[in-house]
Amino acid sequence: MLRNPSQTPPFNGYMPMVNENFSSGGTTNFSEFSTQITIANEDSTPKSKENQQPSWNTEQNLVLISGWIKFGTSSVVGKNQKGETYWGQIADYCNEHCSFDPPRDGVACRNRFNYMNKILGKWIGAYDGAKRLQGSGWSENDVLAKAQEIYACGKNVRFTLMEEWNALRDQPRYK
Repeated sequence: MLRNPSQTPPFNGYMPMVNENFSSGGTTNFSEFSTQITIANEDSTPKSKENQQPSWNTEQNLVLISGWIKFGTSSVVGKNQKGETYWGQIADYCNEHCSFDPPRDGVACRNRFNYMNKILGKWIGAYDGAKRLQGSGWSENDVLAKAQEIYACGKNVRFTLMEEWNALRDQPRYK
């Protein structure tokens, strides 16, 4: 007898063809030689997208970035603030300057900024690589085209946060 339901008995090499512990009413859900067991989920419908917030657009991203700059470089408080308070202030700033339906909370703002930060980090690496490859006579457009090529790295992916990068590229963290 198992003491804890999470404990599993040691494997003795015996594998029944049909689950002997539970009656199946004469029918089985698997073929006779199946090794895969599926557990029927009562609610097998996929989770709805009703609970998801609408996606962010470029204008909302720029407001988020300006809030991040404003509250992250505050000379009064600086960076010595709790994360909940910090992102709460940024969320209030975003909701004040943009129309979100429903209003964004601090967690949504933090998650979006972290997502953009990951993509921007990859882009900055690609841009720096393109700057190192910059030949004589290359314009900024040539560097950006080479950076797009490096960013894609053989995949069909394009960098789409150009306005956001232009807003952040002069910040010390993104130089």
